Amino acid sequence: MIVVRRTYVPRPGTGGKLLALIHQVSDGMVDAGYSPSRIFRTHTGYHGTLVVDQEWESFETYEASRRAVRETQAITSVFDEIYPLLQTTHHTEILVEA
Repeated sequence: MIVVRRTYVPRPGTGGKLLALIHQVSDGMVDAGYSPSRIFRTHTGYHGTLVVDQEWESFETYEASRRAVRETQAITSVFDEIYPLLQTTHHTEILVEA
């Protein structure tokens, strides 16, 4: 099992809209048959930062999903709205269960 963790830092004043869109992406992932995401707000660090964790069976399963997700308009169209709200591109970490 792995956890893919993405960290999103919004531009000032866009955190609320970013949170709503991240929830839409999470819902779209569930609708597409993937595991639900856990969405966290940070209380330290950059203001409005969101951390999204999603569990995957394996790295291979995650990699295969990336190709399929890029072809799922309900998800990619929301990312078109997310990217302009970000201070910088999101940061991705892959955590391996020890």
